[in-house]
Amino acid sequence: MEVKGLSYLDVEKPKLVIFCGKGGVGKTTCASASALHFAKKGFKTLLISTDPTPSLSDILEVNARGNITTLENIKNLNVVELDYELVIEMWKEKFGYEVYEVISSFLPVGEEIIEYIAGAPGIDEEFALSYVLDLYESGDYDTIVWDTAPAGGTLSLLKLQDKFYRHLGEAAKLYMRVRKAIEILTKGRAKRDPIEIISEWEKLAQRVFNMLRGKKTHTIIVTIAEALGVRQTERVLKELEAFGMHVSKILVNYIITEDVCKCSFHMERAAMQKHYLKVLRESCGESMIATLPQLPREVRGVNVIEKVEELLF
Repeated sequence: MEVKGLSYLDVEKPKLVIFCGKGGVGKTTCASASALHFAKKGFKTLLISTDPTPSLSDILEVNARGNITTLENIKNLNVVELDYELVIEMWKEKFGYEVYEVISSFLPVGEEIIEYIAGAPGIDEEFALSYVLDLYESGDYDTIVWDTAPAGGTLSLLKLQDKFYRHLGEAAKLYMRVRKAIEILTKGRAKRDPIEIISEWEKLAQRVFNMLRGKKTHTIIVTIAEALGVRQTERVLKELEAFGMHVSKILVNYIITEDVCKCSFHMERAAMQKHYLKVLRESCGESMIATLPQLPREVRGVNVIEKVEELLF
């Protein structure tokens, strides 16, 4: 079976490459190999994982938890795993007091409201997008390779961002309707106009969408040639495209190649994979499909990642 990879990205020179898919399909491996490839090409590259249960540090054998880390003997490549406890603290510092200003302008609440809202479901994931955006807009990197959370978490994050953006508009309209009454009740207690703060949040949300939908952003779905993998891939592809994101490849991992073994176990598994590859090609298009073979050993350490990079590119 021919192994077709991601060499088209060399021509595209992407600013952001997003790897997504269900858990356990090799997203982190493929993201690491791609980041290594771009670094070798001379691009200043950042490899970032926002998976709440990351494996990036284990695969690369380096502690990248919470801090941008440079890999020894590899030029142009930095790595970071998002520490969600740190994310909450960063959120409080960046947005917590703005939230407090908006709410306290018309409700008698203390600063403990910051802690309360910081513990709300979705705040950490929401700020993770802002964190990636800051790195994206910093200009410090030519290419950012993003190893996302398993597909369900990634889609939830996008839906949350979309809902947040739409609710900001409604919040502004509501505030405008009751603004006069609030100003009388609070006697102008707010340090800043809540409308100004809401407008800034709205602009931030729009910048996040611009990043995700940008022409230099490529999303790659990593999957496996099994029924569950195929069904989820078709669903994820449809939802990502509905958000206006450019899915450039579906990378099917752990393929049994013909030269591996002729035993009945491997031949039966290869036949099953061939069937589901055909299903994917028919539903998503031949040009969308790339494959990566099953390796004989675990992927751990830069030397093995380099082997994956050779296969991918």
